[in-house]
Amino acid sequence: MKKKVLIIEDDPNIAEAERLILEKEFEVFMAHDGSAGLSLCKEIMPDLIILDLMLPKLSGFEVCKMLRDEGFDKKIVMVTAKTEPRNEIFGMDLGADDYIMKPFEPQELLHVVHQVLKR
Repeated sequence: MKKKVLIIEDDPNIAEAERLILEKEFEVFMAHDGSAGLSLCKEIMPDLIILDLMLPKLSGFEVCKMLRDEGFDKKIVMVTAKTEPRNEIFGMDLGADDYIMKPFEPQELLHVVHQVLKR
């Protein structure tokens, strides 16, 4: 049975690219804003979330904090174009398991997902 990955990304091109990279190995679900992602996460209980930081309705930071506060113990990988180290530190402090900077290579995303799921 394939592991479930939830992509929460508001840019349709990036979301589609992430889906294409992951769908061969994982069951992939997508949401395009923080609020929808939070709801879908509770519904499907994914093994891993690919979480953009800059989202409409609820930011990736807010989604991460809310999930961790509610006891969600699965893996979260934050993905962002924000390059300031403080964003990575803040995200990790909120409970993210890893952090990827945009733009990224397809193999980088796949590698990080595999590594995080092994932990």
